[in-house]
Amino acid sequence: MSAEDSHIQHMIKLARDPKLVNPMGWNPFFELDQIELFIEAISEYTLPYSRNSQPLVLGICLAEDELPIGYTVLKGINPDLGTAEVGLAVLERQYRSKGYGRLGLQRTVIYAFEVLGLKTIGAAILASNQASINMCTKTGFKIREVLPDSWSMPNGDLADMIWMEIENTTPPSHRVNLL
Repeated sequence: MSAEDSHIQHMIKLARDPKLVNPMGWNPFFELDQIELFIEAISEYTLPYSRNSQPLVLGICLAEDELPIGYTVLKGINPDLGTAEVGLAVLERQYRSKGYGRLGLQRTVIYAFEVLGLKTIGAAILASNQASINMCTKTGFKIREVLPDSWSMPNGDLADMIWMEIENTTPPSHRVNLL
């Protein structure tokens, strides 16, 4: 098993936490060998400019040689428009609400803008997930639209999503790689 597979299996175990499942609208019942299904689930995209593309999953790690405490994912990458959708979760309970999610989000946005050359990063967040909305707002995202009944919850109910975006406003000639 590769290190990447062991990291994803670790995340699958952590993603079964009911405190994550409800605000994220997830189906937490992945088996440890369902790595591809887990990647597919966290790679679902909502925003209209998103495209079916290979997701880029990045672990949020406290040290280089440690298992991730969570992840960020760039999904629905549309190179023609320079757009992508971002998702994230801090899966290790003891590290939630300590700024690691925001740091992971900030670094992912910098990577998307400075390395991948994207122009716009979107986030689709359950309207009931105020903590994620606040984190994105503090990172520079702006609310663009409410998407009514756009997310199917595990129980079959439809939930509203908030569409947020952040734009790369740095002129190309002034961009610096901060990673």
